[in-house]
Amino acid sequence: MRGAWFLGLLLGALGLGVAGLKEAFTLRPLGGKAVSCQPGSVPERAELWTNGVVEIPLCRRATLVLLLEGTPARGKGPHVLVAEGSRLLFEGEVLGLRELRFRTSGEGMVVVAFTDDLYLPPEDRNLFLRRLRVEP
Repeated sequence: MRGAWFLGLLLGALGLGVAGLKEAFTLRPLGGKAVSCQPGSVPERAELWTNGVVEIPLCRRATLVLLLEGTPARGKGPHVLVAEGSRLLFEGEVLGLRELRFRTSGEGMVVVAFTDDLYLPPEDRNLFLRRLRVEP
């Protein structure tokens, strides 16, 4: 009898713990204020050979011009996201050379994310930041 009671108590505690974990791993949208931007050096070039992010700590209002190059695998170029803080500036495929131009607000870190790497020799999907220009 005592063993059944202890087992019931143990299973109840585990159930409560799992319920708490579910809440801990629930995805929530970014809301409210954007993460503050810490000024730093702005990269001129970057090479993403696998999934990754390039941070651009511009931290001011400006026009940002990115020259990106995507190499394909299975006929598809890299999927790219460009965001400033919680504001999405661009989402799409980059195949070959593509110039993107954005007006930044200076309210968050600008990031360029490469999200769907694929390597099937001899094909290799990659993303290259060939040039970054900041205009007033």
